[in-house]
Amino acid sequence: MLFASLALNLLVLGLLLGALLDGGPGRGPRSIEMALGPIVRALDEEDRNAILGSLRQRPDLRPPRREERAAALAEIVESIRAEPFDPERAGQALAAQSGRVAELQAAVQAALLDRLQAMTSEQRQSFASGLEEELRNDRPHGGDR
Repeated sequence: MLFASLALNLLVLGLLLGALLDGGPGRGPRSIEMALGPIVRALDEEDRNAILGSLRQRPDLRPPRREERAAALAEIVESIRAEPFDPERAGQALAAQSGRVAELQAAVQAALLDRLQAMTSEQRQSFASGLEEELRNDRPHGGDR
């Protein structure tokens, strides 16, 4: 179960970074909408494109190559299988994967904050209203939580 979760996290990270940085016209914004949910869906196209543009300019956010993803997963698997088990090694492998996800989240958050700061008060109010609407529509069917 842990391995599946880690593999999924690495896959999502690679797909998200790929969509953010390599997505062609029409691909990038739709991909991050699916990955980041109501906040991104509440942005208008100009704001989404501005955020994507700022993220694409960051060379440190390039998507991991297939070999890099495979190597990271292999290190996690090897650290779990090692006899005797070395919790420090396993922890380092897990922390490296978590760190990549956290870096991306921080970069997206910073880009969003920069964009919010560049908005007029009216634009921010409109975005907040759109976000409230997205949150209402994002609830699972079957009532309140």
